[in-house]
Amino acid sequence: MNIKIDTLKEGDNSAFFTSDEVMALRSEDIDLIKAGDLKLNIQKNGNYLHITGSDTVEYRAVCDRCAEEFTSGLIVNIDYFFHIGEMNSAGEGDIEIVYPDDNNGMLEFDGYFIESFFLAQPLRFLCKEDCRGLCQKCGADLNKTQCGCKDEEKVDPRWEKLTELIKKNQHGES
Repeated sequence: MNIKIDTLKEGDNSAFFTSDEVMALRSEDIDLIKAGDLKLNIQKNGNYLHITGSDTVEYRAVCDRCAEEFTSGLIVNIDYFFHIGEMNSAGEGDIEIVYPDDNNGMLEFDGYFIESFFLAQPLRFLCKEDCRGLCQKCGADLNKTQCGCKDEEKVDPRWEKLTELIKKNQHGES
């Protein structure tokens, strides 16, 4: 997905990528199942570009609690600022710098879309909000079955005396 920088006019511009072009970004790290067309709004102001847009994608993931594979969807929001050419002022770390001569006047946008995709993902992948996960002792999937393990409460030895004190107070002992 490339944007030809030298054809952009001052002010509002747009770029359009089909769902097939977005789906071509599939890799080991990204297991896209379905994507919509991506329309980017590009605001050019002198040597600065502000690129915004969004796309809805479906992807395959593995639940962090029960290890089941599932399909989920999310909205990938795009919002990037670029400077075209050399930048002589402070704050160079705050903005992406694009050198048009490096890529035949093209801005390669694949990496920015992938970055936005990863930033849009949840911190924890859950197949469903109330996923019960796996039993820590026997490994049974608690969403599908009840395991026969006893719920023995293991207490950290450093807190053992405090636990005894709490149990005494609950039973009314002094």
